[in-house]
Amino acid sequence: MKKWIVAIGTLFLLLGILQFFKYFSNYNILTQYGKGYVWGSGILIIIGIILIIAGTKKKVIEKS
Repeated sequence: MKKWIVAIGTLFLLLGILQFFKYFSNYNILTQYGKGYVWGSGILIIIGIILIIAGTKKKVIEKS
């Protein structure tokens, strides 16, 4: 299950980075719709990073 989470997180991260940098250089001339597209790509990057961290984090089990 953790491998799937990391794989999906990596996919989200790559898609977000590709979409983000495609339009970020022209941010000032974008319409509101275009700016929302850039912000949505940024959110996609953040979700991808969170999924990768959650998938690679080891759960620590303390024995009493």
